Amino acid sequence: MRRLSYLIVTFLVFTLMLTACGENGESENTTEPAENNVNELAYEPEDINPDTDVCDICAMAVADEQYATQIVLENDRTLKFDDLGCLYEWLEENGTDEVGAKFVRDFNTKEWIQLEEATYVFDEAIETPMAYGVISFKNSEDAEQYVEDNGLGEILNESDLADHKWEMMDHDHDDHDDHDDHDHDN
Repeated sequence: MRRLSYLIVTFLVFTLMLTACGENGESENTTEPAENNVNELAYEPEDINPDTDVCDICAMAVADEQYATQIVLENDRTLKFDDLGCLYEWLEENGTDEVGAKFVRDFNTKEWIQLEEATYVFDEAIETPMAYGVISFKNSEDAEQYVEDNGLGEILNESDLADHKWEMMDHDHDDHDDHDDHDHDN
């Protein structure tokens, strides 16, 4: 009888512990940070098909490379861009009300990462598809290593990008200041 009482008490304690753990998990889901985590997981980036995908801003082909970016809207429609500058141009024109998630690629691995979690390097000399000169890295150490290895670049985070002056660099005509700009739409 004593052994049965011990088993019942142990079972009740175990049940109470499980219930308490479940209640903690439920209360965490109602807080702001946990809600953000749910939103982050609710949207996934799509693969790039270089044969059919075009940038939603400049209509250039989106190559399956480290410069590709995308926005997943709350209605699950995916917008793809060939350059981070085009993504920011779209945000400036359309706002963020309908945006579910924004993705960039790690410059070294081409892994999709959320825009808010990446570290960026900007320099006018960095050549990107639309010449905005900003590349992204999954972690700050890789961004710092890029700057050190190449002897150029400024480290930026997501809030820096919001204040960044998004303009195309003229990589093709650096030495020809008087050259006619008929090839470029700014």
